[in-house]
Amino acid sequence: MVARGELWWGETPDEKGRPFLVVSRDAANDVMQRVLVAPVTRRVRGVPSELPVGGGEGLPHESVASFDNIRPFPKSMLVRRLGIIASGRRHLICAVAAATLDC
Repeated sequence: MVARGELWWGETPDEKGRPFLVVSRDAANDVMQRVLVAPVTRRVRGVPSELPVGGGEGLPHESVASFDNIRPFPKSMLVRRLGIIASGRRHLICAVAAATLDC
């Protein structure tokens, strides 16, 4: 079971493993085989489409979730839960998504 705001380690046969932030809504996460994720990177560009994440969320380095690269990802390939964004910061998922889509 995955939930919005959780950080997971994801692995596919074609790519190097990396952390992802789950951004899709929980109602969809429960029934879909794929969830929407934002890849996490240490390359910080300082743009509104990035959500800062780091030690407070269970990561070893200060990083960002890149909403410019949101994509569907198979739940079966999310292999290890790393952490979660604190409840007081979860509203930022919607704020960064809105900034990414220029809404």
